[in-house]
Amino acid sequence: MKNKVYIGWDIGGANTKICVFDSTLNITRIECININIWSNFKELNNLFDKISKEYSVYVIFNYITITAESCDNFKDRKTGILSILKNCNSFILGHKLFYTNQDRYIDFDSAKNNPENLYSTNWILTSKFVNKSKNIHLIIDIGSTTTDFIYKNMDVKENINDHLRLINNSLLYAGVIRTPISMLLNEVNYFSKNIPLINEFFSTTGDVFNLTNDINFEKLDYFGADNLEYSKENSFKRLARSIGLDYQKEMQSEIIKISHMIKKEFANIIFKKIKLLLGNELQNITLSSIGEGSFLVKYLAHKHKIKYFSIDNENIFTTDNVDKKILYKNFTAALVVKNFHRTF
Repeated sequence: MKNKVYIGWDIGGANTKICVFDSTLNITRIECININIWSNFKELNNLFDKISKEYSVYVIFNYITITAESCDNFKDRKTGILSILKNCNSFILGHKLFYTNQDRYIDFDSAKNNPENLYSTNWILTSKFVNKSKNIHLIIDIGSTTTDFIYKNMDVKENINDHLRLINNSLLYAGVIRTPISMLLNEVNYFSKNIPLINEFFSTTGDVFNLTNDINFEKLDYFGADNLEYSKENSFKRLARSIGLDYQKEMQSEIIKISHMIKKEFANIIFKKIKLLLGNELQNITLSSIGEGSFLVKYLAHKHKIKYFSIDNENIFTTDNVDKKILYKNFTAALVVKNFHRTF
């Protein structure tokens, strides 16, 4: 009899996250692949095919959550979900179940008949985890593109889609890699002068956190606004371009100062959202974080003297040679499996 393997998929517009469990629900693999679904499905389908073939000697059970339906290559979200479902069904090997905003798992036929139940569901998995945690009041999930605020007893129906979450301040459309810096602030200080930022897609938050050494891009496959890699020199060039300059080496220290200034402003924006959600009295709140931007949450918790609880202290996963830091950056791909088996 073949052994079982359980694979969690979190399919986002910019990244697809994968978590593999063995038959005893021990995590053996975790990955995040930068695939831009708004370009085409080729890379995503190649990934589906690659992972499926690697585990073809097993009985495969796939659990899938989707957040990529809002990509602007789709006419609307329904079209997006249906397109993603079709590709999942064609290229993922094994049993497939899709996670819904009703906390149910449904098969392909049910999913294609009820696509609206699949819109951006991964945060609901995190919400369930927060509600069961005795240690955490609020988890902030900062990814490459967005920031989710998920707090205890959050009303799922009142936050059922991106539109409502934007209204309710539980979703901020800013992340630590893809967000243009001119979306976060209007001007920066350069050699003691306030310089307005150019409102063009010249540089992003990835450049900022590359130069503050908060993100190591050596093992990541992202590209910057100019479609070049995130080397230190390229980030200096892109940030200089945002204040109307061609980069020279003597600018380095000032551009690094600018990067720390933008980091501080991003943290302030997140802190204001926390106060809108939970009020000004935060002394009894315990904060945690997941995603690529966890470092930013730790930074603001220290700055504003908010209690911070590291999520790995919850000990809800057993792993086999898996880097826990990578696991918690890709938390929802693991939760979509654990939630089905009701083991967290």
